[in-house]
Amino acid sequence: MSFIQPIILSSSCQHSLHHRYELSIYRGDCEHPHAPGNKWHKLQHHLTEAKKQQASVIATFGGPFSNHLHAFGSTLKSIPFKAVAVVRGELQPKLTPTLIDMVNNGVELWPSSRSDYRLGASSDVTHTINMLYDNVYWIPEGGGGLLGTLGCRDWAGDISNMDDEYDAWVVSAGTGTTAAGLLAHHQTPDLHVFSALKGAQNQRDFIVDQAQQINAAELSQSMAIQKPLSEKLFFHSHCHEGGYAKQSPALKKFIYEFAKNNSDSPLDPVYTCKSMYAVFTAMEEGTWPYRRTLFIHTGGLQGWRGYPLSSNPFVLP
Repeated sequence: MSFIQPIILSSSCQHSLHHRYELSIYRGDCEHPHAPGNKWHKLQHHLTEAKKQQASVIATFGGPFSNHLHAFGSTLKSIPFKAVAVVRGELQPKLTPTLIDMVNNGVELWPSSRSDYRLGASSDVTHTINMLYDNVYWIPEGGGGLLGTLGCRDWAGDISNMDDEYDAWVVSAGTGTTAAGLLAHHQTPDLHVFSALKGAQNQRDFIVDQAQQINAAELSQSMAIQKPLSEKLFFHSHCHEGGYAKQSPALKKFIYEFAKNNSDSPLDPVYTCKSMYAVFTAMEEGTWPYRRTLFIHTGGLQGWRGYPLSSNPFVLP
C-alpha cells in the first residue's frame, strides 16, 4: 500500500475546498505491526542504548490507555529484556483493554498515584523499582528524551523520501517529542504542530530546544543555510477542545463527518482528530496558507478503547 493517501475534504463547500487545497495523510498507523506511527521510531534508539548499557530491565511510564505503553509491551515481547511499566493512577480490579494486552505480553505493571507519577524519575515508585531490580533502563513517558527525538528525526527523513514536495506538514503533539524530531530534519517543510494538551503554550520552546540539541553536534554547511528551526515551526495551543482526551460537541460532529468520507483513514479521539479538525476549520475559513499539506498520522488508536464502541465511527457496524 501507499503510505500517503488523499483526504476527502467534506464540507458544505466541498467543491471549492478541493479547488483551493490538497490534503493528504501519511498513514503512520500502518507502518509497524506492533508499534505503529511514531511509537517504533521513539523506541528504537532507547532499545539500542539499553542493550549498550547491558540493562536487564527496561521500564517506562504511561496512562491506562497509553499508545506508548501498548507499543512498548508489544515490542518488548520479542526482546530479551524484562519489561516494567509505571501506570498513572491506581490499577482497577478490571484492567483496561490496553493494560490487559500488556499483561498478556509479559509486562509487569506498577500503579502510581497521580501526584507521585508527576515526579517522573524522582517518584517513589521509580525508586522502589530501582531498588528491586539491577540496572534498570528508563524510557521517559511517551518514549521521549533526546533519543526519542532522534528517532523521530530519522522518521522525518523516511517521510521526506516518500512525499511529493508538500508545502507544509501537520502533526499532533502530546509530549512534543515527535514534533521536535520532525522539526530537526533539514528536509521538513513548514511544520504545524497542534497540541492535545490544555495550557501547553510553553511547549513550543521545548520543541525548538529539543530539535536544536540533537542537531547541535551535526551541523554542516548544508544544514546551516536552511531556514532556522524556529521560523518553520507553527505551534497551536488552542485546539485541545476542552483539554486532554476531551471532546467538544463540534469535534464529535466533525469526527463522524470525517469518518463518513474517509472511513479507510481512522483517526484517534485524543490526538489526530483534534489536529485534523483544526486544519479543516482553517481551510473552510480560508485562512490555511498552503496549497498542498501532508497530515502525519502518529499511529496510536488506543484512545478509542476508552470510549464505548458505538462512539467510534471508524468501526464498521
